[in-house]
Amino acid sequence: MDRKTIVFYIATLTRGGAERVIVSLANYFCREGWRVYMVTLEPDEGLYAMEPEIHRIVLKTEAGGGAAGRLRNALGRITQVRRLLRKTRAYALVSFIGKTNIRAVLAGLGLRTKVFVSVRSAPGREYPGMLQRTLARVLFCLADGVVFQSEGARDFFPKAVRKKSRILLNPLSPEYIREPFRGTRENEIVTVGRMDPVKNHALLVDAFAIVVRERPEQGLHLTIYGGGDCMEAVREQVRRLGLTARVSLPGDSRDIAEKIKDAGIFVLSSDFEGMPNAVAEAFALGIPVVSTDCPSGGARILTGADERGLLVPVKDAEKMAAAIMRILDDDALAERLRSAAYRFSRSLHPDKINRMWKNYIEGI
Repeated sequence: MDRKTIVFYIATLTRGGAERVIVSLANYFCREGWRVYMVTLEPDEGLYAMEPEIHRIVLKTEAGGGAAGRLRNALGRITQVRRLLRKTRAYALVSFIGKTNIRAVLAGLGLRTKVFVSVRSAPGREYPGMLQRTLARVLFCLADGVVFQSEGARDFFPKAVRKKSRILLNPLSPEYIREPFRGTRENEIVTVGRMDPVKNHALLVDAFAIVVRERPEQGLHLTIYGGGDCMEAVREQVRRLGLTARVSLPGDSRDIAEKIKDAGIFVLSSDFEGMPNAVAEAFALGIPVVSTDCPSGGARILTGADERGLLVPVKDAEKMAAAIMRILDDDALAERLRSAAYRFSRSLHPDKINRMWKNYIEGI
């Protein structure tokens, strides 16, 4: 076994919080002098920059559909990862998300490589069917380590899994390691997240319509950064509510930190989240936050149950609007939330979180 070789395994490296975190980890281990492999099912789009020394491997798949084809591909991926572990004599295999975690445990059976799996969202959503849930609960008992982002996610699994697990929060992206904005904040409400049903941007638009009706004199504006399948539905909702002049939908955007740094309020409207990176990033910019109290508890951990941000029930536009108006109406509350959130964000420095991962992996 080579104690300085590590393999990271994730389905894709397209846009997403888990993808950013695993690349951050890989870069950190590479800078620490490890030989690092990044294994995916598809070529990445180059969105997250990786150290040039990291070895990139894309698993091969066979043509053919149906249940038989899916089974062949699953077995083929397990075999390819197992061969890589044997060839490299890797000390650790670290996998992220869903079925990739299940395959990682199977690939490492009987080998000296230590296998670490990480659940990045609400487990009931990441493992939606009875078969997947059963496999995860059983096979994770065979992993050497399991990383969760909240107690709620950890408690989904049996005691044998919980005993070997760690709760590790997500690190901030480097561009958010900065002093908070000190100028005059705009009458701008913002959110950042892909346009899909689980993010429930429709809830935010409904809440914003209530706020505009109750506070017409404030000239508020809402910007939703992110693209995806729900874009047209949200655009139509905005038109139907007569908010076209007050709501912007710029789609996917780069340099988000610069775009939102002077916003007045950040709102997360998700129905489910693991550990919402966007909330932590708003903290680092000193933006007051309103968030749904969504499973599996990541938002509650970050906000400290109203200490660093205001929590509202999932799918409740009235209470979301009320929380937004509390911040608009109370400068002292807004400043208290900003200060507490910014202080907390310092604990999420990438070097600190990545070092915690390294200590956990090396300690097994």
